[in-house]
This record gives sequence, C-alpha cells and structure tokens, in this order.
Amino acid sequence: MTLERLTTSDKTTIVVERQPDGKMPVTSGSWDGEKVFLKDQVLEVRHAVPDAGLHVARKTEHHDDWDPPIPFYDPYGPDSALSDEFIDY
Repeated sequence: MTLERLTTSDKTTIVVERQPDGKMPVTSGSWDGEKVFLKDQVLEVRHAVPDAGLHVARKTEHHDDWDPPIPFYDPYGPDSALSDEFIDY
C-alpha cells in the first residue's frame, strides 16, 4: 500500500472535484497546490491516534484493518429501488 501523507492538523477544509475522466483534483489550505487523485487512489481522513489531530493522506485503494472491504453501493444505479414516479419532467 502506498501512502502519501498530506497533512496532520486539528482542522482542515478540503475541496474535492469529480472530473468525467475519473480524476479527482483535491485542494486544501493545509498543503501547497492541487493533488490529483486517480481512479485507484482514495482520500483518507482519519483520527487515528487520540489527541493527535486529523491525519489526511492519499493512498492506493487497498483495504486494511481500519478499512474493511465492503461491496460497492450506488443508490442511483440501475438496480436501485428508487423510481422516477416523483420526478417532474
């Protein structure tokens, strides 16, 4: 697992943008410049150690003891129970 630590602080504001090509630009006042996340990378925000602040990192999508694998869920996907009956076209 590759882990790039971006910041450790008590408070941070993160701006995330989803782009059509699957890339995800992430900016924050807590680090310099823009970090571009690829499809196989995740933004991790964790309060891992008591009284140590928030840990923000970029890592390759890989499940560990803190992040067990769960099935993908898309509430608006084709198999969802949501219907269009309340949408006014």
